[in-house]
Amino acid sequence: MGTLNIAIIGDSRPSRPHIGKAVAAQSSVSCKVFEKDVDRHVKNRGGSLDLHPESGQRALQEAGLFEKFKKLARPEGETLRIYSPDGIVLMDESRGESGRPERFANRPEIDRTQLRNLLLDSLAPETVQWNSRLQDIRNQDDSKLTLVFTNGNEETGFDQVVGADGAWSRVRPSVSETEPSYSGISGLDCRISDVDARFKKLSEHVGRGMCLNLGSDKGLMCQRNSDGAIQLYAFARLPKDWFSTCGIDFTHPNARREVTNMLFPEYTPLQKSIVLNSDPDTIGRQLYMLPVGFQWSHNPRTTLIGDAAHLMPPFAGVGVNVAMKDALELAHAIIGEKAEQEEPSSLSIRLREFELGMWARAKQNAEVTIMYQDLFFHQRGGIAMVEYFAKKRQEDAQENTI
Repeated sequence: MGTLNIAIIGDSRPSRPHIGKAVAAQSSVSCKVFEKDVDRHVKNRGGSLDLHPESGQRALQEAGLFEKFKKLARPEGETLRIYSPDGIVLMDESRGESGRPERFANRPEIDRTQLRNLLLDSLAPETVQWNSRLQDIRNQDDSKLTLVFTNGNEETGFDQVVGADGAWSRVRPSVSETEPSYSGISGLDCRISDVDARFKKLSEHVGRGMCLNLGSDKGLMCQRNSDGAIQLYAFARLPKDWFSTCGIDFTHPNARREVTNMLFPEYTPLQKSIVLNSDPDTIGRQLYMLPVGFQWSHNPRTTLIGDAAHLMPPFAGVGVNVAMKDALELAHAIIGEKAEQEEPSSLSIRLREFELGMWARAKQNAEVTIMYQDLFFHQRGGIAMVEYFAKKRQEDAQENTI
């Protein structure tokens, strides 16, 4: 296929650019990854990720990283607990009780930073160019592309640019004017370190996996990380301007208590303490999403994957898996893998076929995500989610008896 020069614009998310490179490295494709962060150590927070067999795990297998992943993965992190705001256990998979349907099995957890480092360590050192925040993409006279970065650097001679640069992609404007819109969900991103030693009751409440404390249109959503810390998202359905109109000074040390009193007054003292005992570096978050079914006019030299292509809230747990599937399928398209009996096709045609498949997957997953968001933030709290899982278990049992 000759020599193709591919540029991948990333934002240091685990998997977005790196799986594509890991697979493409098996071919003669030249590939560089440009990351906006100064180095790999800048982003060190975030919850854990459950990798699905048909997407995230498959991508790691084809990249030759699955055995290393299994050494880091935590099957015990798969369990889910759901509490009501008065502390009543509505569901607890860790006790062997009925929980989610079997389709949720074999999805072990791994920390974001661990997955990112696993992927970075698999690359040649010169592959990733750090401190490279994209400013512009320019056309050259020879039909190739030049990348201009905010640090003044320019990189020339690219045949293809892949935007894997997240929600506020700088590549997306090359193919579409569409921007993400507010999902209706906001809150605090918190972390509690050294939980086992400092807060034993909190540790027991959360357990070793995921713990959802769901009230009416709100929730304290916890994840255990590999270092024993707890990642917490204290989210609710809130207006877009809530952070500026709620009257809370978020620079003040008492901000977490004010948020807890305002949004979660009916929760038990133990549940409230998940927020109150969190580390000082709490972050205010608003969740955004691209339109369900978002597409763009095909550009033979520019495409998007991951959040840049189909940003969605995290409530179906599919974001990283969809992105890894994107990267895997895109790598196949770039390499030109085809059945022997098929005629070779141009890169533009293969990219178009890739985009059509990605858009279909993204639309389906976005619809599922909206459904789960409505369960996480339901007027009936966690009861609605427990009933949904029970209904799905019953449907699966009926299908298995046919």
